[in-house]
Amino acid sequence: MGSGRDKRKKSKGKVPGQGELKTAKKTEKNDTKAERRAAKAVEGGEDDLDALLKRFQLQDKKAKEIEIQHNADPPSARLFANFTPIPGAKDSTDILLFGGEYYEGKNDKMRVYSDIYVYHPDKGSWTYITSPNGPAPRSAHQAVVHKRYLYIFGGELTSPNQEKFKHYKDLWRLNLEDWSWEQLPGKAGPAARSGHRMLVHKNRIVLFGGFHDGGKATEYFNDVWVYDLDQLEWRCVGRAGAAGPSPRGGCQLSLHGDKLYLYSGHTVVVDREDKTESDVVHDDLWSLDLTTFAWERLKKTGMAPTKRASFGMVTHRDRAYLFGGVTDRSGAGDKMYSELHDELYQLDLTSLRWRPVAMKLKKAAKAEGTSEEPSSADGTGSSDPSQSDQSGVLRPDLPGYLSKGGLDTNSALYKAAVKIQSRYRGFAVRKAYQTYKLGGKISELLYSPAAYGIDLSSKDMPKPRARANPMMAVCGNTLWLLGGVVEVAHTDVTLDDIWSLDLVKLNGWRIVKENTAGEEAFKDEEGWETDDSANEATDEEQA
Repeated sequence: MGSGRDKRKKSKGKVPGQGELKTAKKTEKNDTKAERRAAKAVEGGEDDLDALLKRFQLQDKKAKEIEIQHNADPPSARLFANFTPIPGAKDSTDILLFGGEYYEGKNDKMRVYSDIYVYHPDKGSWTYITSPNGPAPRSAHQAVVHKRYLYIFGGELTSPNQEKFKHYKDLWRLNLEDWSWEQLPGKAGPAARSGHRMLVHKNRIVLFGGFHDGGKATEYFNDVWVYDLDQLEWRCVGRAGAAGPSPRGGCQLSLHGDKLYLYSGHTVVVDREDKTESDVVHDDLWSLDLTTFAWERLKKTGMAPTKRASFGMVTHRDRAYLFGGVTDRSGAGDKMYSELHDELYQLDLTSLRWRPVAMKLKKAAKAEGTSEEPSSADGTGSSDPSQSDQSGVLRPDLPGYLSKGGLDTNSALYKAAVKIQSRYRGFAVRKAYQTYKLGGKISELLYSPAAYGIDLSSKDMPKPRARANPMMAVCGNTLWLLGGVVEVAHTDVTLDDIWSLDLVKLNGWRIVKENTAGEEAFKDEEGWETDDSANEATDEEQA
């Protein structure tokens, strides 16, 4: 038997429409409570990362539909975004930019982005895409493309005052047909990180390294993970240990057949006694067999770049191209200065030899004794790319060279140049050897470039200024370079200029978009223009 109250409810019966009205009022009341809770959650300070993410989620909910804006304004200057080639319409290749960060020096604030831009190289235009329900703002993440999807993993969110950091371990994919986001299962996957590197091999994503900053200590990784794009599952295939590269972030990867090639990277090491930090920059080269996942350390041969960090690197056919980067140098007393680089190097992925890339000019300087309009890089008049091996290294008729191109490695000239290049660099060589000024800038090629037949008559040709952290992509046979950062009087200037270079013709860099900040941004407080190639100090200043 029920209680009297239950009996009264039953006898009273139902009033038509009252149930729906009561439900609607309850729903409205709950929504109001949820809005108050959300508003309270976003009231945190600037360094409250949970509040920052709540604000992003509220803004994201307002954008209920995907919106596409063609011929949009270019993205604002930023660093550590992905700049990834994607299939475009009519067999063209576009470049997708997502995320990134920008430090506002005037306000001393860090901004982190979650917007999508697509660059159309054939038109020189941008498309801006708003797509809700996607990844939170982040930088230093990695992105790859497989079929009609862009995959993004990891990255970090920095608070405006740069006091707190959040590292992600989520995996997302963007449908390149309808621009919709989808978060993929990431159970038992890599730890949260940024500064890692990824590439696609067959139907899987291969991930290496990176780091995680927990606030008190920074952990660097050297693990290798594979994500099966059919099964949508992560699998750890090894932690390098003593047999492979040391833990690091910021390295660069290239793929050639079933071999992954890893170059450089950096690690912050903390002294156990005085707790001071030192940045270790690596310049080792490794290969990883993607069938056995066995590492092999490779010898660095040829004319390799100097040790540096924060360079850009992309792969085209059987070569990896490296541009820019920064090297910290010791100055007077305890002072340090940053040497920025503007050379373009290539690593032949078949011979595993390094070479600097020289442009094939239409007109060579008469003073150099060359013909006025050579049609090829080897000076033979042949336009067949195979005659120059597309290396950009000229082959004049000099002692120590073979007549059909290629260096005679047994010649005294070759051996002397290699000895100097391998043993003497930077400040030490400036005290013992004469440095060569090429085009008004001090080159890191500290022996006569004529010994290798490199044509330096391109000094008046435009080229990207020296920089760190350039974003690079290859579409067809063209290398595209966007932005980077330059240090001017201890202040970082973030660039947004765009350059292109035909990697087959190698007929010179082409400026596509000038830097928005203008030349005034590259002058210090006293009006002196910064040497963008190397922020060099004299021998007396360094002594």
